[in-house]
Amino acid sequence: MFDNPLTDKAYQVGSKTFDELLAVESVEVSYGPIRALYGISLTVGSGETIALIGPNGAGKTSLLNAVIGMRRPSQGRVRWKGRDITGLPPQQRIRLGMALVPEHRRILGTLTVEENLLVGAITLPRRLRQTRADELMERFDILGRKRSQRAGLLSGGEAQQLAIARALMASPDLLLMDEPTLGLAPLVAAQVFELIDELRRSGMTLIVVEQNARRALESADSACILRTGQIVEQGPAQQIAARDDIFGSFLGDTPVDGDAGSPDGRRQTGQAPTKSGHD
Repeated sequence: MFDNPLTDKAYQVGSKTFDELLAVESVEVSYGPIRALYGISLTVGSGETIALIGPNGAGKTSLLNAVIGMRRPSQGRVRWKGRDITGLPPQQRIRLGMALVPEHRRILGTLTVEENLLVGAITLPRRLRQTRADELMERFDILGRKRSQRAGLLSGGEAQQLAIARALMASPDLLLMDEPTLGLAPLVAAQVFELIDELRRSGMTLIVVEQNARRALESADSACILRTGQIVEQGPAQQIAARDDIFGSFLGDTPVDGDAGSPDGRRQTGQAPTKSGHD
């Protein structure tokens, strides 16, 4: 994501080498007069899992929205496989290979489980949609057993599985996940993290926004900590997880004094803005 650059298109994180898939360059996002992101730059490699963590209002969801095209940056650009896609709407980015699992799942409760999946297949040729839905209902066996049930009757964990499966319908190259364990019981949240781990092992590229920071770091290659619309720390996930001072300074676990540098010796500098970003 950031250290030991090898070429313009490849870089190293710890012992892993990634080819650049997505680049966010000096992106700023505003909601009217309120700025949510301040010059965010981030590189995501093919097959990399990045955890975006930080307090509420840090700008994590705004960053995902800028990537998927739901919020156009006021400054900066987004590149996808080397192509500038800053001006493209979400539907075109989805066709290029992105998918989003939104916060609060946002499944269509009046449709059946199977119908929800088929909605997610809109970018696929019609002849492939049912086959893909059947594959995912086999992979997520609870969805297969409830394929004809209205989605609004699913439990929270089942609904989250449906939201993830729906996003996977188009076989995306990049999956964005916004608070995938929000509101779930601990046991169900653990099952969602197991699914994230499975997707990571399969080679899926993931950007995961998650309030359970310590568990998110266990499932990630790299991590970025956002605060008031800025990246204040970034590094290999294992190094970030080992630093209790980071959790105290930026995530509120324990009080600490002073300010610490990032694991790779670099961090964004400058006074933090006084207005909090939008999540």
